[in-house]
Amino acid sequence: MATLITRQKIAQISLNEIDAAKVKAGQKATLAFDALPDISITGKVAEVDTVGTASQGVVSYGVKIALDSGEDAIKPGYSVTADIITDVKQDVLVLPNGAIKSQGDSYYVELVDINGDSQFARQLLASVSGTILQESPNTQQVETGLSNDVSTEIVSGLKEGDIVVAYTINPSQTQTASQTQRTQSFQMPGIGGSSGAQMRTYSR
Repeated sequence: MATLITRQKIAQISLNEIDAAKVKAGQKATLAFDALPDISITGKVAEVDTVGTASQGVVSYGVKIALDSGEDAIKPGYSVTADIITDVKQDVLVLPNGAIKSQGDSYYVELVDINGDSQFARQLLASVSGTILQESPNTQQVETGLSNDVSTEIVSGLKEGDIVVAYTINPSQTQTASQTQRTQSFQMPGIGGSSGAQMRTYSR
């Protein structure tokens, strides 16, 4: 028998069954501590519990993350938040989650038709406060891929340079009763930290 003593620090977190199903040993993670707002530590998933714990009808699984750095300021018992990278894709088109709408099992966006008018496209791209659209956007079905809390990958249905509605600005009482549509420039990088393909999105 032997006892292994190491100075490597381990962070223990708990995930629900949906998130735990995506996490595997070896995946990279970034950890932030409530007591140390200026410190961010990288790590790697060391272990995922194979048996969950049920509490009030919710099943959770423990996950251990080995910290890459033995930062002395980190004390046992500190509260920690972990961002675990479960998958990475580079050079992809992404949209903010608010631009993607669902209908049944399918997803769609509202596509602005510029009718080949490059000057109109440049006007939309240069808009900061918003642009009024004279025609309603078209509904375009899309296939989605990876997603996070902010953005979602578009696998098919759109191409780089397409202009879509990101969100709606309701007209004020001082405006006309007819519907108006405003657009605002929005640019997202590729998922996974890459520069990715760029797509301009606009708000209605």
